[in-house]
Amino acid sequence: MSGNKAAQVAELFTKVIASTKCFDHNLRKVKVISCSNGRLLTGFQVGAEHLNQRGTLHGGFIAHLVDAISTYALTANDNVDTRGVSIDLSVSYYTAAKEGDEIEVEAVTKKLGKKIAFLEVEVRNKATNKILASGRHTKYIGV
Repeated sequence: MSGNKAAQVAELFTKVIASTKCFDHNLRKVKVISCSNGRLLTGFQVGAEHLNQRGTLHGGFIAHLVDAISTYALTANDNVDTRGVSIDLSVSYYTAAKEGDEIEVEAVTKKLGKKIAFLEVEVRNKATNKILASGRHTKYIGV
């Protein structure tokens, strides 16, 4: 992938999230760390707006991260000009994070076909490198 496309994807993510009035506004603290061919690494600090009633990182927010970050990783592939449509998304939760924790979210395109893309995501505690959750996202891209 050209470095130019990676920069474009990172810039698109930043602009869209900063200006959105829809559900994605919850991702405003998420920043792009790196972007390359079919891969996106992001990070954020857990804030009060990300917590559930027990004071830990909300599972629904984690699922939102899996969906959104993998979608942008998909667009970071050469010859992909679509964000596609989700046809399957699953998340496995392993351990909790609390307010103030630094989190990394890494999405990777595992297989890119003509009509279907398969992506995988890891949500990690940056300090301990412990995996908090992992996700799989399948998208229809055969526009």
